[in-house]
This record gives sequence, C-alpha cells and structure tokens, in this order.
Amino acid sequence: MKATGLIAVVGLLWLAGCHAGSAQQTLLAEGPGVHITADAFREAYLDYLLRSGQTDSPRLRRLFLEQMIREALVAYEARQQGLDRTPAYEEEARAVETKLLVEAYARHVLYDTVRVREAELAEAFVRINTEVRARHLWAPTRAAAESLYARLQAGASFEELAAEVFRDTALARSGGDLGWFSFDEMDPAFEDVAFRLRPGEISPPVRTAYGYSIIQVMDRFTKPILTETEFAQKRPLLERYLRYRKQQAAREACARSLADSLQIRFHEATLQRLYARIAGRVEQEAEGEREGWLQAPLLTFGPPTERVTWTVADFREQARLTGRAQREAAARSPEALQEFARGLVVRHVLAERARAAGLHRSPAFEQARQEALDRWLYRYVRQQVESGATVPEDTLRAFYEAHREDFRMPARRAVWEILVPTEAEAQRIRTLLATTPFEELARRYSRRPGAAATGGYLGFVAEAQLGEVGKAVFAAGEGEVLGPLRIADGYVLLRVGAEQPERPMTFEEARPLIERQLRPFFARRRWQEHLAELAARHADRITRHLARLDTLHLTSPTDA
Repeated sequence: MKATGLIAVVGLLWLAGCHAGSAQQTLLAEGPGVHITADAFREAYLDYLLRSGQTDSPRLRRLFLEQMIREALVAYEARQQGLDRTPAYEEEARAVETKLLVEAYARHVLYDTVRVREAELAEAFVRINTEVRARHLWAPTRAAAESLYARLQAGASFEELAAEVFRDTALARSGGDLGWFSFDEMDPAFEDVAFRLRPGEISPPVRTAYGYSIIQVMDRFTKPILTETEFAQKRPLLERYLRYRKQQAAREACARSLADSLQIRFHEATLQRLYARIAGRVEQEAEGEREGWLQAPLLTFGPPTERVTWTVADFREQARLTGRAQREAAARSPEALQEFARGLVVRHVLAERARAAGLHRSPAFEQARQEALDRWLYRYVRQQVESGATVPEDTLRAFYEAHREDFRMPARRAVWEILVPTEAEAQRIRTLLATTPFEELARRYSRRPGAAATGGYLGFVAEAQLGEVGKAVFAAGEGEVLGPLRIADGYVLLRVGAEQPERPMTFEEARPLIERQLRPFFARRRWQEHLAELAARHADRITRHLARLDTLHLTSPTDA
C-alpha cells in the first residue's frame, strides 16, 4: 500500500533522507567517481537490512560495497558522457532539490524531538513476530466512513458494505478481507489499530494515507517463544525503524497543521474541469483555448493580506516534480486530486522556508543532492541499456515450439459500448435505440475517449478483458444490447456482435507474449555484461579498504 494525497506528497519527499550530515569521511572505497564513506555505507546498508530482512555478515557487507561501487562507476561514466547536461537531468535536479529542502526543514525543526522508548522497542519486537488477519471498509472522507460505521452498528454486514465500497475488486467479493499481514506491511495508522484490536473487534474510522478505514481483526498468531537474544539482535534495526516511523508521524502532523493554517481554497469549477481533463473526459482543445485554460486560477493560499494564487499552469509545474505513481493516484477522484494539490502547496511552502533559512547552502545538502542525482543517473543508464535488449529469433521460435499448447487465442466477441456517468442517462439512451443506430448514439453521447471516431466499437475482446460484465456478454446473443451495467467509470450499454471461437495462436500472434516472458532475462543479462565491462575498465583504479569494512560498527553514529 502506497500513500497518496497530501501526506504522500510531503511524506514521500521527506523520505529522501540526508545521511551526509556527519562530518565523518572515513573511506571504504575510492577511485574515479568512487568516494564511499563509512557513514554512507552504514546508512545504505542498514536500510537494505531493514528492507530485506537479511542478517549482517562480512560476505554480505562486501557484496553490498561492490554494488555501491558499481553504482558510483555508472554515475561517473554517465557524467563523463554529458548526461548531466540533458533536460531530463535538469528536471530531476529541480525535483531532488525540492525533496532535499523539505527534508532539511524537517531535520531542522522536527527531528531533534523524536525519541524511541524501550517499551516501544519491546512492542515492535512482538509485532515482527506476529501475523494478523483483518478486513476493512474504505471511505474517501470521514463523513462517509462515519456513515458506514453507523450502518455496521445498526446490523449491516461487512460483506454487503464491502460490495458497495470496493467495486470490481477481490475485496468486494471477500467482504474486504486483506488476508494475513505482519509488521510494516500496511499503512502505519492502519497497522497500529489492527495490532491492538482483539479478534472480532471492530474499530471506529481510522484515518490513513488513503482515506479512512474501518477495521475488523479476524485472527492473529504470535510466535510462542521470543527470547532476549533475538531481541538484542533485532534491537538496532528496530530502533532505527521506529525512529523513522516517529519522524514520519511528526511530518504528517506538521503537514496537516500547515495545510490548515494556509487556508487553501479551491476554484471548484476549475478543479472539476482539471479532473475531467486528467480522466480523459475532455476533447482536444484549440491552441488558444488551451493557453487560456492553463492561466485559469485553481487555488489560493496564505494569510489574508498575502494570498497566493496558483493557476493550472502553476499546479502542473509543481506536479511535474513528483513521481508518476503519485500523479496517477491523484487521478482516481476529484477528492484525491484536491488532496494531492494541497500536498503540493505544503511542499512548496516548506521548501521556500528551508531556502529562506539557507539550509541549501551547507556542504551536507550539496553532498546529498549529488548522491541523489547519481542514483537517478544509475537508474537512467540501466533503463537505457536494458531497453536495448532483444530476444534472439531462434530463441523465440524454439520457445514457441516447446510450449505451443500454452499459446491459445481465447474465444472473443465483437463489442460496441456507450459509456455515460449516470444510470438515468444510460436508460434514456437505451430508449433512443428504438429509432437510432447504436453507433450514432455512441458518437453523440459516449464519454469514452475516441468513441466519436469509432462509434463505440471496442473490437473483438476476450471475456477476461471485460471484467465483471464478461460473463453476461458471452452469454448474450448476437445483436443483443445489454445494460445499463455499472462499471468503475460509470454506466455502459453494450451491443454484442459475432463470436470468434478459441483456437491455437500462430507464432506471430504468440511472439509478443513470448518476448514479454523472456525479455527480462535478456535485459538483466545485458545489464550484467555492461557492469562487468565497466568494472574491468576501472579494476586497477579502485581501492577498497576491506579491513575498515569488516570492523565497521553499524550502530555507531560516527566512526572512531
């Protein structure tokens, strides 16, 4: 589960932690473009141990150091080739600077107050040895969540309410069942409540990064024997992680408080139109009209005497500095878009405060900036190298011949669609079918992008591609019109056409499936070959201080 909205925009940016705050410069590896300090290694290695669950060992340390060296060499060569002078790099540099400014402000204002108590470490140790099975109901607002909670209290079941709030998903069919999960697998607020509930108990609405959840724990299991030795081994990583969680909570509280104090106000008509454009419900506009739209005011914020206005263009510029996943999450609903925009405002204000305080002028800030951009260069080069990987033709054909029976074209039906936002409108259009051809009504009324050109024709589609309505389509007779049917985007009328029966795929039809299956192997191999060639070129120029690595204390803030 990944956070969305205001907390995600600010919270994810704050994750770009600066480990460069220490003045310690004990080197573990050095060479062209390689300058790996003990502090940098410790920070990255501890994060890796936390994420992977692996146990520290001399062999693992050396493998991890080699990976850091490879990453540094890739970034060094990328800079030698001028990739740090491209528009893509410059845009990433602006995004990185904003992230680090927000992080610097958090460290400057919030982090010194964070402490981890012994009782919290003990509780976390129990949690990492516990699994919980829970189900939940989700709502985008507190009012909607309170309404669901009241209906539960009045006797409604999780099953019937889940079918309402989770459309076309496994959660709708399972009564909101999330299955078994353990420590750090869910939103922190969700997790805190779930681990404290007794089996069968239902929580009031809980605010998370995704909206609001009502949680019921169905079962739990805790490892029966927990020893002091195990606790001592896990303690450093638990303390590190709990400090991060507390820092995150402080950031979220700060973000919400700041958002409230800024009195962010939206121009509702512009917000709704922006959402419609993002959701693909607005046809292409003329150039002049588009320019005028970009200058439309979207929101205002700040004290009454110094209100700041953001236009749509301002919003788009700020949104470009966030990740693709965040932007996609913002497109889920008008409420999600509004929360995303609020997060952008908070991020902007915090970054400006950090800049005004001169936090960007420190050597630690510049070092963190350089390291973040080096990581981006590594990812960029890897993507470029792997994108050039190809699967040999003889390998494709050999795989097809060996697995020919696995490649079959499923039965498909020709389908035409009219998509509209309300059931009433769908019913009205259905009555018009008595006098007007389906294609003409699709061109006139369907909200599906491109329907005006295709007359609503979706082509020949398999049952699995149609989701919940697939069974009904394949049970219908040729020429039959189905609907209105509820789907995630609104309501649809579907006209069902001819059927193509299941049959074996030809090699050319199976080729894209085979390539998709085999290409990751060849992409990884091409990347490993690139890294091996790079390492060989610099083999005599890299110095590793392995004795320092083997004796490095992971829990020490600095090296002696």
